[in-house]
Amino acid sequence: MNILVVGCGRAGANIVRILEQMGHEVSVMDSNPEELQRLEGVDGYHFSGVAAVGIPIDIDDLRQAGIETCDAVAIATPDDSVNIMVAQIAKNIFHVPRVITRVTDPALKNFFTKEFGLRTVCTTNLTVESMLLGLLDDQESRSVTIGATTTAFVTVPVSLRDVGRSLNRIRPPEGDLLYGVLRADTTVELAVEPMPVLEEGDQIIFARIAD
Repeated sequence: MNILVVGCGRAGANIVRILEQMGHEVSVMDSNPEELQRLEGVDGYHFSGVAAVGIPIDIDDLRQAGIETCDAVAIATPDDSVNIMVAQIAKNIFHVPRVITRVTDPALKNFFTKEFGLRTVCTTNLTVESMLLGLLDDQESRSVTIGATTTAFVTVPVSLRDVGRSLNRIRPPEGDLLYGVLRADTTVELAVEPMPVLEEGDQIIFARIAD
């Protein structure tokens, strides 16, 4: 894919490196030329794409960065308002088929996803979710992103008092969905009828919206 990354801070620079290492054609744009230096000299990596200095919300600067030939745009400047404006320009003016933008304000994520159909990633939500999970030693988590929403699947070991109970007897934490059970043999049974009976060594799977 031909991908433009707008914003070359820590997040943007890492996105660029990973995409290039995956074999994609990548160009990057930032209003600060010093930020583009993040692409050089890290672990022997040398950026081979196009690096452009320009104002992210300037249509001509975006053209010079190659947005007209892009298959996708990832926007990761530190300014939520700029990120949203660039996303709208990419989607509505240049008709880029795949646009995703970072936001830090959870309220903005919900608003722009629902009102404008923009794909957003809220770093605040993801950080909070990761830290909460890290505080709970007995939990493990995996996540999957579908559309603009990231769902976390959390596994919690079955307590001895719940062994022998039907899975639907377990009350999920507020905001969580009872998803299923991970057996000791690594197979998964969903929380559907006939309801699984919990065994020693099982892990209960809950699903929650992470972003």
